[in-house]
Amino acid sequence: MSNTTLLNKGKERILSIDRFRGTVIFCMIIFQFIANFHNLGIVSHISSHAPHADAIYLLPNYAIADVVAPMFIFAIALSYIPSLRRREEKESTKSAVIHFIKRYLTLIGIGIAMNGVNNILDGDTKPLNYAIIALTALILVVGIVTLSLRGKAKKVCGKILDALVLIAGVAGVVIAFVNFVMLVTGKTSDSFGYWLVLHHIGFAGLVALPFALIKGKKGTIARFVAGFAMLGLFAIFHEGNLANDAFASNLELVDCVADGGFAGGFAWGAMLILFTAFADLYYECKKKFVAASAIYLVPVTAMLIAIFKTLPESDSFAGALSTFLPINKGSVSPSYVLISIAFALIAFNVYDLFNCYKGKFDPLSWWGKNPILLYIIEFAVIGGLTAALGGFFETASAVVSVIIVVATAALLTLLAYILDKKNIILKL
Repeated sequence: MSNTTLLNKGKERILSIDRFRGTVIFCMIIFQFIANFHNLGIVSHISSHAPHADAIYLLPNYAIADVVAPMFIFAIALSYIPSLRRREEKESTKSAVIHFIKRYLTLIGIGIAMNGVNNILDGDTKPLNYAIIALTALILVVGIVTLSLRGKAKKVCGKILDALVLIAGVAGVVIAFVNFVMLVTGKTSDSFGYWLVLHHIGFAGLVALPFALIKGKKGTIARFVAGFAMLGLFAIFHEGNLANDAFASNLELVDCVADGGFAGGFAWGAMLILFTAFADLYYECKKKFVAASAIYLVPVTAMLIAIFKTLPESDSFAGALSTFLPINKGSVSPSYVLISIAFALIAFNVYDLFNCYKGKFDPLSWWGKNPILLYIIEFAVIGGLTAALGGFFETASAVVSVIIVVATAALLTLLAYILDKKNIILKL
């Protein structure tokens, strides 16, 4: 029985995908938590992104934390098209498209709400953020009320909550676009819109949707062509200059918004489109997927060799930049996208080698079945603890820090296990 058949029937799950996704969400959560414990030395900087001086680097200007989001996008790509096809078969293409638009706008909306909570905790006084704070407060109130209700009232309130989060998602895209226009036109040199991991995942999901609708082998070819073409167009923009005196180049313009903002969203979208093309090959034939991964690594390896050869000897490993398409997560540079795809493909191929293991103790699989819910719980629970005990965490000894981190990871794993056993899964 093929992987596609297994996935379409829904009776079995592909364990390597769950474990891969679980590893990524575990890293996203625990890396951020570890950052609060300063006495853990270099390990406390495991969540630091390039070009932070203390980040843990894999390549010049490419930190270990920089690979986490791309791997999560690959995990999404592995289920993106199969999920879309199932919904098309169950309902219609129109219904599937509407559902996916709502799904990825909701992801952005959740990100906006999280930003709003941060604004409240930080005492942010920017006028625009007042609207975000008000919307976040409304979402939180309606969410609490929904949890306290039962029956029909709960369903009605739940629909109101869904609508509010969807509105927040639309607002997030509008804010990002307006911010981009103002940056380009020189009306501002600052980012007034946040753009965190859920934002660029949601935006990428929207960008990839038209290309995901193309079916069959033509669809796979179209996605490879579209992904590289979009990345190529972004490269032209990335290396250009829109004549805004506030920025020396478009790289700086895009980099001033976390993870690229609106413009960088198309680089993330190109990444997801290419990942869905590789996912097509995985479901069609694993050997084709492995071969395609190997072929892809050849030019990327050549690019890395070229990058290393162009590095001035005086540059430090942490701060070095290539003279050709610099590796830069902040602006989602084309080289960053290409290298991140390579890392994700290597990692998943390794995970897939152990797909035969089907033991009862499978914590990464537990994590991987409920990533969004665990991410939200982590933000609410661990975020609250950090806000209350941040000072203690920062000064805790190395031994105490390790005990707290391990205990927290164990408790979250227990929660993931309980959610798995009770079949509680947050679906968007």
